[in-house]
Amino acid sequence: MKVHKIKVLLALTGIVTFAGWVISCTHKADISGLPEVCFEGEVLPVFQNSCAISGCHDGQGGGESRLALNTYAGIMQGISQGNPDASRIYQAIIAKGGEGQMPPGQPLSLDNRTLIRIWIEQGAQETLCAAATVPTDTTSGTGSTFFNTRACFTRDIQPVLVSKCATTNCHDATSHRSGYNFTTYSSTMNAVVAGDPSNSRLYRVITLSSGEDKMPPSSSPQLTSAEIDSIYQWISYGALNETCGETCDTINPVTYSGVIWPEIQTACTGCHSGSSPSGNVSLASYSDVAAAAANGSLMNALKGNGVTLMPPSGSLSTCQIRQFEIWIANGYANN
Repeated sequence: MKVHKIKVLLALTGIVTFAGWVISCTHKADISGLPEVCFEGEVLPVFQNSCAISGCHDGQGGGESRLALNTYAGIMQGISQGNPDASRIYQAIIAKGGEGQMPPGQPLSLDNRTLIRIWIEQGAQETLCAAATVPTDTTSGTGSTFFNTRACFTRDIQPVLVSKCATTNCHDATSHRSGYNFTTYSSTMNAVVAGDPSNSRLYRVITLSSGEDKMPPSSSPQLTSAEIDSIYQWISYGALNETCGETCDTINPVTYSGVIWPEIQTACTGCHSGSSPSGNVSLASYSDVAAAAANGSLMNALKGNGVTLMPPSGSLSTCQIRQFEIWIANGYANN
């Protein structure tokens, strides 16, 4: 559900509710004509990003963590189908401060609270999302198909922008080429029209196939299709600066292709690739990464052990660093 749909939902719900108050104090808003909210791509990501985080409602350990909000079954433990007022989870997310508020100290946006309320009123079903096509080249009109998921700025967008756009002599805080700085949320928003990727300069330039405006330039590491899709989704949902839960697994096997290389691409290759990699350290291939793993320089950089902490935009999470440790301890295989 894109941001313009949410705005329509807000407007319709508000109008109908106001009319209900005029007629009767017990009248409920009629939501029968509203589009169906998709649990998989619209509701679940809100809970995963804001509630089911480590030490909270991730289902690991005791206390409040026993209520796992990272699955449909877990969420339904606190939901009364069709009745938000009787759903303790919904009451927690609309609470105004105090111990009962969820997330504590960082309430969900109005859009997300409204989305969850409408989903509950529609029956709180485990609905799946239809595939959507994202234009990945604004010059040719071609695109890729993905299943609607939720992207979060601090977890999914900012690391990509810092690694591949906010590089030296380009869009970093010092150079801010063409007047654009992609190192912070507020400065990034100068190139974003919330809810409208096609009119957002950021999205337009990363989907160009050629030309002076193409970003990153053809000579630099390019964004992957998945990264472009994430930026499209983030803008479409309103380009919010949300606090994100971490998706990180140290229990299942940590593979190079499935875990290590994607993290290297997101956080490192923007600087450490090409003909003149930063510090003369290239991480553009498996052999490069394996060599850095073997001589210890990779972990030293990730932990800041006697060298400059990498990536410069901010260290990887404790869980991500642990993934690298596991992969290296198991022989840093090209698996």
